[in-house]
Amino acid sequence: MLTSRNVIVGFVALAMVAGCAHQKRSVKREKEPGQAEELSGNWSAVDAKETSEAIIKDCFSQGWLDAFAKEAGRKPQIRVRNIVNKTDEHIDAQVFIKNLEKAMVNSGKVSVLAQEGAELNSVRDEQKMATSGESEGDNVSVGNQKLGDFAVAVRMTSILDQVEGKKTKFYKINAELLNTTTGEKVWIGDHEIQKTIEQAGASW
Repeated sequence: MLTSRNVIVGFVALAMVAGCAHQKRSVKREKEPGQAEELSGNWSAVDAKETSEAIIKDCFSQGWLDAFAKEAGRKPQIRVRNIVNKTDEHIDAQVFIKNLEKAMVNSGKVSVLAQEGAELNSVRDEQKMATSGESEGDNVSVGNQKLGDFAVAVRMTSILDQVEGKKTKFYKINAELLNTTTGEKVWIGDHEIQKTIEQAGASW
């Protein structure tokens, strides 16, 4: 049997559901890459691709690259080191690193070396097999791993500004190219991304 109390509770529940159904969130980027829709406004694959391409384009347009090629007579060998994440989000560094490596390899201007950890361990495992006497062929030699002429170091930071129903997220990515022999910084660059996220009918 329905009571007046049950009816009132039912109306309240329906009103809450209707209110939630009309909440909308939109993300507006300061610079539209025209690639993919974003839902949360957090760091995304779109940001990683845009940033890596912008950073590498700027880095490879500077004088250090020609200077090295003239002095050494070859392409520089570069290794990407871990990314320091000082944002308020958990960001998969490997997604960003792979975008950086892809942009460098596709440029054809440098040689990209395997990362420390799983990648170099895989190389070392192949070399161990080559010297174990358990495998055929002589296509793998030991003692010829290349060392990086330069290392890429990246630091990511973010600033969040928000009011009820609206927030702005600002990302700043700083990148440096370090000479591994002298420790000299031969290039410093950065990239910025700003997003405005609006969510109608609700606070954060």
